[in-house]
Amino acid sequence: MQRYELDAWLGDNHGLTEDDLDTLLAEAAEIEERYPDPDDQAERDAALSVAYRLKVESAEDVLSDFSEQRSRARAAESAASAGLQQAAQTVIAGGLISEAAFARNVGVDRMTVRKWTQDQRDRALFDRALYLLLRRATSSTDQQKLNDAIAIRDTGAQAGVLLAALQVHSIETLGDEDRAVVQRAEKRARQIV
Repeated sequence: MQRYELDAWLGDNHGLTEDDLDTLLAEAAEIEERYPDPDDQAERDAALSVAYRLKVESAEDVLSDFSEQRSRARAAESAASAGLQQAAQTVIAGGLISEAAFARNVGVDRMTVRKWTQDQRDRALFDRALYLLLRRATSSTDQQKLNDAIAIRDTGAQAGVLLAALQVHSIETLGDEDRAVVQRAEKRARQIV
């Protein structure tokens, strides 16, 4: 960045001394080296803005502002990710689009899409296995624990509860098809836990 570009970026009422301007110009050059790609314009602008603001505002105010911005960005990213996960589970399971096409369209890798859709399949399998065990549970305490486990939305936690339940409950009295479901769920749970 040239001095005239910095002057244009700052405008007339920037409140900096000549020494501050020289320091900011040197920092601008470092920032341009750190973010050289044309696609890095947003990062360059943010870094230069912070360099300037730290000269005219308290560090505490600047840090607080960018900390809040980062928190909002993370929350927005989390919400967008949750929306994409739901979309993947709906449109891929419904056969409306392939995993590869979904990944291309939303800008994630295919393994991410597989993880999103696998979680849904795992929960469905674990829910089914826990339900089968719940039907066989005799004590009201066991029934309540298994019923609570069906409500768990964390796949890893649900897998752990299923494995613990299988140590207490026998699957020998289940029919062949139901026993096969529980055995598949146990195998998958052991892969997760």
